[in-house]
Amino acid sequence: MKDVIIIGAGIAGLSAGFELYKKNIDFQILETSDRVGGVIETLKIEDFLIENGPHTFSSMSKETLDLIKELGIEDLLTEANPSSKKRYVYLNNQLIPVPSSLFEFFKSEILSREGKKTVFEELFIKKEEKEETVEEFISRRFGREVLKNLIQPFLNGVYAGDVKKLSANAVFPRLKSLENNYKSIILGSIFSSGFKNSFKKLTLYSFKNGMETLPKEIHEQIKSKVTLNAKDIEITRAKDFFVVTFKVNNKPISYTTNSVLLSIPAYKIPEFSYLLPDEYLNNFLQIEYLPVASITQVVDKSKIKKELDGFGYLCAKEPHKKLLGTIWSSVIFPERAPQDKVLLTSYLGGTYHKKVTDQSIEEISNLTTKEVAETLDIKDTNSIRTLNVKIYNNALPQYNIGHIERVSRIENLMDRNYGLFFTGNYLYGISINDTIKTSKSVVQKIIKFLNTTVKKEGKILLTK
Repeated sequence: MKDVIIIGAGIAGLSAGFELYKKNIDFQILETSDRVGGVIETLKIEDFLIENGPHTFSSMSKETLDLIKELGIEDLLTEANPSSKKRYVYLNNQLIPVPSSLFEFFKSEILSREGKKTVFEELFIKKEEKEETVEEFISRRFGREVLKNLIQPFLNGVYAGDVKKLSANAVFPRLKSLENNYKSIILGSIFSSGFKNSFKKLTLYSFKNGMETLPKEIHEQIKSKVTLNAKDIEITRAKDFFVVTFKVNNKPISYTTNSVLLSIPAYKIPEFSYLLPDEYLNNFLQIEYLPVASITQVVDKSKIKKELDGFGYLCAKEPHKKLLGTIWSSVIFPERAPQDKVLLTSYLGGTYHKKVTDQSIEEISNLTTKEVAETLDIKDTNSIRTLNVKIYNNALPQYNIGHIERVSRIENLMDRNYGLFFTGNYLYGISINDTIKTSKSVVQKIIKFLNTTVKKEGKILLTK
């Protein structure tokens, strides 16, 4: 009898498994594919190191850094080029730096004079108790210009979502907290030491061999606890335990287990709908996912007249632009491309271009080449070469209005001593660190369930 069966070996399932491993709890991870890591995928193509998924994590990522220390792989880390702290927005046919100080804010062209005036009027705006969309919240506190020129591009890079649907309470919980506690976000950011200190020494990290190093290293340390190519997974609920059956190379395998952790995207939960009480299924069905394509390209450095000195740029919503933005991958990590080349990673899709999945690889590549050339003023489009296109049909979970209530009901299901648990980036944040943090929290729920509900040989299960 296993204590826990985990379905899914993305970073959520792997980090949960490692947490259980540290506490000597018997578990097994089942993964349907032939690799671990999920969307965290690093490829070596020619002389280039490319990322299909996330590129970095930050020094604010406490849970991620703790995990790296526990794995003993700090020496595999690499620090991003300091210039990558600089960000740009493509607005009104030009790249405009995002201001990082009050002095830069006053000089910046990212907002008009009237737009800057509206920002400071935020000091006198009353707080709002009800849940708001991002559009309602930002427009009310800072004006529509901030929404269009700053917040919409930022959310293109995080959710690729619709500001008319995304919940400000779920997407910007810290800003809502500042509003509630200080009645002004500006005042709150001045007087809240935690908010100020979190941005003081922000550093970006990856690994020398790419982000996939993290899931691979976890896998290496718990390899016997991970089963790859587990097909036809079925879970049956017995009276007080579960039976999990699956096949590896057409060979049937079966486990009995005290609990199950579904570490799969919300849109896949309905595959196991028969395990859920009827009233809970809709909470997963209502979480929308959007498609995104990741396009990696290379261009001769000599063909780019502008100096690239930042992380990249995000696009404001403009009729002639379909790209969400472009990361200057080899500016962030120069060792990922030869010195005479520039490695670029662009993103297409999201709420304003959902039909990206209907396009061919060639169409996506050509569209990206055209827009990147226009943005970076590259005259010779033939000098831009596409290395890789990866299309995710269901890339990003959307934290739309009602998200907090949906997650609360999912939490309620996990607290019912039913033995069924959930983790993933659709709950409390879509970053790697948020996902690891969520998994650690869910493991504590599992331990509580095992300690209070499940008995072994007449004794309560004890953990470290």
